[in-house]
Amino acid sequence: MAMIRNWIEFLSPTDVEQIHNTSIKLLGTVGVRFPADDAISIFEGHGVKTDGHTVYLDEKQVMQALETAPAQFTIHARNPDKSVTVGGGEPVFAPGYGAPFVIDAEGGKRLATMRDYENLVQLADALPNQDLSGHLLVGPGDVPAPTAHLRMLHAGMVHSDKPFIGSTEGAVGAHHTMAMAAILFGEQPERPVTIGVVNSLSPLGYSDEMLQALMTYARARQPLIIAAMVLAGSTGPVTLAGVLAQQNAELLAGITLAQLISPRTPVVYGATSTNLDMKTGGLCIGSPELALIVTATAQMARHYGLPYRGGGALTDAHSPDARAGFEAMLSLLTTVNSGMDFVLHSAGILSSYLAFSYEKFVLDDEMCGIMHRYRRGISVTPDTLAYDVIAQVGSGGNFLMEKHTLKRCRTEFWQPALFERVDLAAWQTAGCPDVVGQARQRWQRLLAEHQDPPLDETTTRQLQSFVDEHTR
Repeated sequence: MAMIRNWIEFLSPTDVEQIHNTSIKLLGTVGVRFPADDAISIFEGHGVKTDGHTVYLDEKQVMQALETAPAQFTIHARNPDKSVTVGGGEPVFAPGYGAPFVIDAEGGKRLATMRDYENLVQLADALPNQDLSGHLLVGPGDVPAPTAHLRMLHAGMVHSDKPFIGSTEGAVGAHHTMAMAAILFGEQPERPVTIGVVNSLSPLGYSDEMLQALMTYARARQPLIIAAMVLAGSTGPVTLAGVLAQQNAELLAGITLAQLISPRTPVVYGATSTNLDMKTGGLCIGSPELALIVTATAQMARHYGLPYRGGGALTDAHSPDARAGFEAMLSLLTTVNSGMDFVLHSAGILSSYLAFSYEKFVLDDEMCGIMHRYRRGISVTPDTLAYDVIAQVGSGGNFLMEKHTLKRCRTEFWQPALFERVDLAAWQTAGCPDVVGQARQRWQRLLAEHQDPPLDETTTRQLQSFVDEHTR
């Protein structure tokens, strides 16, 4: 199968080397703050220099740790047909993550609820181009915050049989993830069955909560996305090259810790770094600067031989309008053209990560389908070159009824799931339907038709009992 052969790259080999060298200099002279005594003990046990809670790594220590990180791994789903490989040459699409608000075309913007969360997991299960059910798709505001992760984990496990993202709400959330995964899979899994998202605390640090989650996942040898969100001009330098150097230092430090705990723990090199709007101080995720950082992040990850995460269908727009469409397509197309292995926020995000849109979830999933077809490229073989059929039809004929056409007409071209391709007159006759309205109809129909994938009664009861016990 033909696929994209050359990723978009803006950095020269010399640029990559300069960024690496600057990161190593930062790690060795400024250091990274790890405010957790057990993390410091791990570093010191491997001969790494520390001063209080600041860790100083040299190049040899970093590169030796990176050598043990796998370039590819599989996240196993309870339905084996839906397991996904990260680093295998195809982007893995996961829905939005972390939005406190929900937006729908009729109700407008409001705080997310647990019912919204369950709806979105069911949609993630039903939509054909979402590869994971997600976690923290929205932050449900109507359940107690300390135990919300349990309800979200439960929803991801029972409403979908796709792989799920685990909780990284400190040691508690991580331990609950491992315990519930053991119930779902029958024993403490030795293979990857989930993945956690751990973010650095820029500049040049990690929070204790994130470190506790990182260490728990690494001890269980469950995959981690270790990501940075450096804001150019705020939590990082205003220059994009400086952002890349700082981001790289933070990521290398976190990845090194994971490998020191358990060599060969799967890790994904990730970033959501971008710029601030210097007029308003607002976060920009629909900007060309984010797209540039995505491509550069991918280059740095390839330099280290690591799978990488970034991008998505991102926008600063507050409704699924034309602006949301062109910003999301810029981001998603750049992400795919950069060769990203894991795409968090692939669908649903509005308002600079602050809101999740039901309609945009459906629209973005359609865009992900377009990306899958785009990634397939053009297959050039004797059969696809079609010399025989061209010669047979000759001048002035047509190919509509040829066997060659009939055999391939349903598989050669991408087909939209959301809207019909009709002429202007037919569109007017249908009442001039707009795409947002069509998206609303689609998500409502998908929810009405959704049935939870079968799960045996014992596992269902044990999962519910675990949640009930820990939410009292």
